[in-house]
Amino acid sequence: MIRALRLGNFKAFAETQLIPMRPITLVYGPNSAGKSSIIHSLALTHHAILTGDLDTQRTEIGGESIDLGGFRQYVHRRDASRRVEWTIELDTDQLTGRLGELLAPARRMQLAMTVGMGEFDETQPTIFGGFTRVHGPRVAIESCVVLADDRPLVTMSARRGGLLRIDRLDQQAPVFRELLKAIVLSTTTTEEVREEDFAGIDEAVDALVPDLIVRLGRFLPYMDARLSTEQETMQTLLFPIGKGDRRESLVQAVRMFLPRSLRELINGISAAVENAIGRLHYLGPLRSYPPRHLAFSAHHDPNWHAGGGSSWDVLRRDAVVRAAVNRWLSSPERLSTPYEVVVRDLVALDQLDVPLREAVERLNEDDENERDRSGSGAGLGDGTGDGSGSGSGYGNADGSGYGDGRRPVVEDVDEEVLRFKATLQEADIDRFTELVLVDRRRNTVVSHRDVGIGVSQVLPVLVNAFGLREQLIAIEQPEIHLHPALQAELGDVFIDSALGERKNTFLLETHSEHLVLRILRRVRETSEGTSAPGATPIHASDVSLLYVDPQGKGTGSRVISIGLTPDGEFAQRWPNGFFAERAQELM
Repeated sequence: MIRALRLGNFKAFAETQLIPMRPITLVYGPNSAGKSSIIHSLALTHHAILTGDLDTQRTEIGGESIDLGGFRQYVHRRDASRRVEWTIELDTDQLTGRLGELLAPARRMQLAMTVGMGEFDETQPTIFGGFTRVHGPRVAIESCVVLADDRPLVTMSARRGGLLRIDRLDQQAPVFRELLKAIVLSTTTTEEVREEDFAGIDEAVDALVPDLIVRLGRFLPYMDARLSTEQETMQTLLFPIGKGDRRESLVQAVRMFLPRSLRELINGISAAVENAIGRLHYLGPLRSYPPRHLAFSAHHDPNWHAGGGSSWDVLRRDAVVRAAVNRWLSSPERLSTPYEVVVRDLVALDQLDVPLREAVERLNEDDENERDRSGSGAGLGDGTGDGSGSGSGYGNADGSGYGDGRRPVVEDVDEEVLRFKATLQEADIDRFTELVLVDRRRNTVVSHRDVGIGVSQVLPVLVNAFGLREQLIAIEQPEIHLHPALQAELGDVFIDSALGERKNTFLLETHSEHLVLRILRRVRETSEGTSAPGATPIHASDVSLLYVDPQGKGTGSRVISIGLTPDGEFAQRWPNGFFAERAQELM
């Protein structure tokens, strides 16, 4: 999980702002203060990792909901001379394998990038009036720093050809000290690394740094994985360490194996960041309002995911997600709406001839078989319709019956209906799955177009919450068009999805007072031990509550972290009061 972001010179933010993240992160603030800038920075990073394009207007994940307008629009105050600063922070205890071993001495790992409009791009000429005039400026990564517990480990700057030059390695940092010790102990015959050994080792590292090459991928740094023939041979050998040549042997081992360890560190960090950002899912502030018949709605439009259109498709296809959504949608203890989402098949009438014929033929076969079993004149009634049981033939109390001794072919109508439906389901015919709502008050099938826009806006939120696992879900205004009571119930949805078995992480830009009050109530109940049976526990440490405060013209917005006490209270005063408008109106 991402533990924090830092943003500087991006949209509303001038000075670098710390954005701590937890399983549930709530972002509040006035309109146009910059709340959505936090989510937009993640969308830009996600897009850059996929495409390498940092000068984009529309991102892959943002659809029509995020229009960045290119670098000159999203850099603070549209000042192209500024450098956008973006930093991501991960917990090292969640890193596995070799990267986890390398970063074991640290609690937190950070990757800091700066983006600017720097040198002219020699590969992309600007065409003007049909003629090549000049090369356009290129928006690109200008610097990259790997940090551990806020201490820079590797500082790199961009060079031509998509390269990064390592400007500095901090050999004194605990991570590097342990890395260098591991190199010596695993590649030489010595059993200890003395403090005096580091003088020669540090000199070797300083001499080696100018020869190390780091490349920029689409967005993140990588070192080439190729080894020289000499390096491949030496992988299997141990450097002998003698008393007379200890310094030289240690230096030789570090020169040989430091590039490999550094490659494991840089590539591992980039892979971890790419994995974290790759888990991002985004739902915009205005969800799609699909046509009445969802089976024929347009798929994979530019706003398919950001607008929530894909959520309706998930509901149609995934019975497990549909059941989870229905539990929250209709349960009296949850959202308590009168609706249930169901699917039904639409088939073409002109393709029903064959399955209908098969069903009728089966009835005829059953009729013949029954005739063979019962025999002529051996019935149970007199055929007059009084059901008395005397004479030949079969009679029913309603006046119907067979006079030739046959039993009725359809003895159980409900069972025969099920058999007929099974025949249609197995038939090779075209069919469409339609998603509808059932109003349980009247047992009436209705469209989402008939029940008010609130249900259509909350369904994509529920699908993301209950259809995803271990993902980062960013939602703008999840409460839109919902009654205050339902806004509060969304708090339980997010708690269950984030801290239950799904382990999702939520970044929610919201104006809802009811949402945060429900979460505070659940923190208090967990602390007091008064939670309802089966309720998912939540602690103050699971919540990051942020307030984006505009500081006035030219100064940029400020992100203020509002602490929570273990018993679910605000640990400090809100800027300008907590939803002070309500108090003003009441007074």
